[in-house]
Amino acid sequence: MISFVWHGLRFSVSEIGGGVLYGGIAPHTHSKNSYELHYITAGRGELETDTAVYKLQAGDFFVTGPQLLHAQRSDPHAPMEDIFIYLQKEAVLKKETVGDTFCETNFWFCREFPPSVLPVILSEYREKALDYETAVSGLLSKLLTDIVRQYVPKTYIHTKTPSENLNNRRFWLIENAFLDEKNLTLRALSEKIGLCERQTERLLQKYYGKSFREMKKGK
Repeated sequence: MISFVWHGLRFSVSEIGGGVLYGGIAPHTHSKNSYELHYITAGRGELETDTAVYKLQAGDFFVTGPQLLHAQRSDPHAPMEDIFIYLQKEAVLKKETVGDTFCETNFWFCREFPPSVLPVILSEYREKALDYETAVSGLLSKLLTDIVRQYVPKTYIHTKTPSENLNNRRFWLIENAFLDEKNLTLRALSEKIGLCERQTERLLQKYYGKSFREMKKGK
């Protein structure tokens, strides 16, 4: 079984598949932790929920979440082909806004969803090449992120989580400052990374084994 963690949630993959849908799928619901993702690759049909009927065509994508009553019907003159992914939410490891946004959206329909990652997921899952589990897990994380990006307004800003290791960001700022700024001063570097000058000197000694002056000289 493939299992992966994404934004504080652990998912397992129940099934990934695809092909031609002849006839239809009777009305049904998923369990309280189940999410089914469908991408229509060809043909026509209908998706019926308890509130609306959607005409399906190539390029359509939809997510059906827990306990949502829905059914599918394929056009006999142009049977639908699709890629489907069935995910089970196994555990909530920690609360995160992005993960919550996915789980709280019980149904979503999108016309002309960007398809690039979906055929690759299906191919990896079917061929089962070396380390395919890792490849599929990474691609599914990318897919879930792409989905949530469609859920939220374009003006949404994702702020840093409190658990982010600030030192990792500081290392990047420090190293680029020494590379890009010829007249860099200890005060300017300290302001850039949000520390006092004494703290900055201690950080440089601890992680680089050099003083500010030695770092600037490139010793």
